[in-house]
Amino acid sequence: MKMKGSYFKNRNIRIDRNILSYIICVIIAAILWFLNALNKEYTSEISYPVRYTDFPKGKYLVSSLPSTITLEVKAKGFTLVGYRISTSFLPISLDINSYSNYMLEKDNILEYTLKLSTIKDKINNQLNSDIKLLNIKPEEIYFKFSPAVSKVIPVKPMVDYSLKKQYILKDKISAVPDSILVSGPASLMDTLSYIPTETWKAGEINKNLSRTIDLEFPPNFSADEKSVKVNIELERFTEAKRNIPISVWNLPDSLNIKLFPNTVEISYEIGLSRYDKATDQDFEFIVNYAETQNSSFLPVEVVKFPPYIKNLSYTPQKVEYILEKRNR
Repeated sequence: MKMKGSYFKNRNIRIDRNILSYIICVIIAAILWFLNALNKEYTSEISYPVRYTDFPKGKYLVSSLPSTITLEVKAKGFTLVGYRISTSFLPISLDINSYSNYMLEKDNILEYTLKLSTIKDKINNQLNSDIKLLNIKPEEIYFKFSPAVSKVIPVKPMVDYSLKKQYILKDKISAVPDSILVSGPASLMDTLSYIPTETWKAGEINKNLSRTIDLEFPPNFSADEKSVKVNIELERFTEAKRNIPISVWNLPDSLNIKLFPNTVEISYEIGLSRYDKATDQDFEFIVNYAETQNSSFLPVEVVKFPPYIKNLSYTPQKVEYILEKRNR
């Protein structure tokens, strides 16, 4: 029995050794095949970063430039593998000013279309000598430069906030300075209506706050001021009520009109500091005679109210009316 057990044990060892030897041979063969494959030439595409340098002085780039170009190349596998790893650290450099003599000027705008095939040799010289450049995508890059101008632009504070109960903004949220001198391309300056700040998440507030906030400039625009001071002023508010006469618009001279009722009762929230400043003349509510043909009621519209009040409401929303001819 011992001899039989020893026989099977030795046989298993020989089988395990055979399997291990087979696996090692397969691995060695795979490595040799891989090395042999890498030693062959292949055609492949490489996404290559581009760095643009030396832009024309006093001009702003207003066209979009690709950050990478695609190179169709031919090289041995070893070289291609190395380049796929290292291209992010080796950008191709394009000196824009070297093409300035070829740029066309129209309406003070410089334009130039660079056909990459014309600088194929230059790009190839920046590559490893073991790589042959076959083709480039895109085929061309379009450059457009606008002259630099300066203009005073308002600053817009961007604040995300809510007010605690019984508080109201005393004044609109302000920035100091409230406008800045911005420099940028002339062709885009007229599209710039304001410069926003970064968003200030102030949360729920119940007191005056002030903070220096960085400005957010669109691409190609800049200013000496990089930040502004944003101020939030609060005060407690109270509710006020008034009765305001209703005016009639577009009433013919030949007619009189009677409204029922002829006043509206309004209510609104107002800061304590302005409570005594608001008067009846600051409000105007109207009905329009032109709408008498559609209904026996006329809708009441608000056409004027102070900008510093909040949550204005009024009643009634519509009134009855009677038309009478004027006596001549």
